[in-house]
Amino acid sequence: MDILIVIPVVALVIYAIVKNYSASASLAIAGIVLLSAAALMGVKDILPAAKATGFMPFDIFELMNSVFSYRMASLGLTIMACGGFASYMSHIGASEALVRLAVKPISRFRSPYMVLALCYLLSVVLQMFVTSATGLGLLLMVTLYPVLRNIGLSPASAVAVIASPAAFEIGVTQVNANFAASQSGLEITEYFLGYQAWITVPMALVAAALHFVWQRRCDLKDGYIAAEHVGEGIERSDDEKKEPAPAFYALLPMIPFFLLLIFSKMMVSSIKMNLVMAMLISVFAGMLCEVIRSRKMKASLEGFDRFLNGMGAVFGPVVGLIIGAEIFATGLKHIGAIDSLLGSAQGLGIGAGAMTIFMACLIAVSAIMMGSGNAAFLSFATLAPEVAKSFGVPAVTMLLPMNFAASMGRSMSPIAAVVIACAGIAKISPFEVVKRTSVPMIGAFIVGMALHLILFV
Repeated sequence: MDILIVIPVVALVIYAIVKNYSASASLAIAGIVLLSAAALMGVKDILPAAKATGFMPFDIFELMNSVFSYRMASLGLTIMACGGFASYMSHIGASEALVRLAVKPISRFRSPYMVLALCYLLSVVLQMFVTSATGLGLLLMVTLYPVLRNIGLSPASAVAVIASPAAFEIGVTQVNANFAASQSGLEITEYFLGYQAWITVPMALVAAALHFVWQRRCDLKDGYIAAEHVGEGIERSDDEKKEPAPAFYALLPMIPFFLLLIFSKMMVSSIKMNLVMAMLISVFAGMLCEVIRSRKMKASLEGFDRFLNGMGAVFGPVVGLIIGAEIFATGLKHIGAIDSLLGSAQGLGIGAGAMTIFMACLIAVSAIMMGSGNAAFLSFATLAPEVAKSFGVPAVTMLLPMNFAASMGRSMSPIAAVVIACAGIAKISPFEVVKRTSVPMIGAFIVGMALHLILFV
C-alpha cells in the first residue's frame, strides 16, 4: 500500500522540481502528504505521544517547527554564514585578488593545452576559497579567460575549464560539504582531510589529463588550430576595469581554512574553533583592512551589511531546501518507504557498494536535470544516514560520493547557472560547453567511485 502512495508523490515532486516549481515547497508539501497518509493509515504517528499536540493536523506543523528550530540553530547558521562570507569577500574584492594572484604565474606558459590542464588544477584549489560556482566562474572569465584565449585556445576549451572546477566541491566553507559532514557526524576538517582529500587529488589529476586530451581532440575535430589564434582575447567591460583590491587581500578568503586547520585535533586542540567563528574573524579582518585602505569608516562598516544580506540570501534557496528535504525524508520514513527499499535491496543481495553507486548516480542525474548541485544533493542526502546504517556502514560512506556526484552533475548541466553565465560571456552555446565538460567529469567520477569503494567501503 505504501508504494502506491509513495511512487506518485515522488514522481510529482521530481516533475515539480524539473519544471522549476519551488523545490523547498514541493518537498515540504510532499512530506506533509506522506506524514498524513502514514498517520491516517495507522502506520506511524506523526509525533511521539509525549510531544503530540492532541490534534493530528497540528502535529504536522509542530514537526515542521522542530525541524526549523533544529536546523536553524546549527547547520542552518553555518551555511548562511558561508553565504555571507562569500558575499563579503566578493564585495571587498578579496576573491578577485586571490584569483588574480593565482593566475599570474600561469600566464607565462606558452604550451596552450598544458596551460589549460594546469589552470584546471589551479581552479580546483581556488574553489576551496571562492565557494560560489558561478562567482568563481565569472571571476575566472574576467582573469583567466583572456589568458587562455591569448595563447590560442578556443572559446569552448577555455570555458570548459572555467565552468568545471566546482565539480570538486571541497573545503571547509562549502555548503554541501558542511551538510555531508553534519549528516556523517564529523567535524568539517575531519571530513575534508580524512575523506575528501584522499579522493579529490586523483580525481582532479584525471580530470585535468582528460581536459588536456579531450579539448585538443574537440578543437582538432572542429578544425581549430591553437597556433593560428595566438593573441586573441576578449574586450573588457567597464565593470572589469575597476581598481583591483590590493594583492594581500588574497589572504582574507584563506583565513577560515587555516584557522580551522591550526585549531583542530591535528594541531592545537586546546583552543576551540568552529567555522562560523573563523569566518567572522576573517570578515572583521576585512573590515579593518577596508578602513585602513579607504579611510572611510562609514562605508567600510556598511560592508558588514553585505555579510548579513548574504546570509539572508542563502536562507531560502539552501537552508529552506534542507528543511523541505528533511520533512520529505521524514514522510518517507514514517510511511515505511525507506524500510521497503532497504528490504528489497537486501533481498536482492545488493551490498553497500552497489547501493552507494546507485545513490551517487541518482544524484548526478538529478543535478544534470535541475542544474543545481545543492538542490540535487540536499534533496536526497537526508536519506543517506539511515540507508548506510541498514547496510552496516558509516554514513560518510554514501555521502562522500553523493557529494561529488552532485557537483559533477552540475558541471554537465546545460541549465546550470555557471555554465550559462560563462557560455554567455564567451558567446557560445551551453550545450557546446557541456559537450566539452562531460568526458573529463565522467572519467573523474568513475575513478573517484573506484577509489572510494577500495578505500572506504
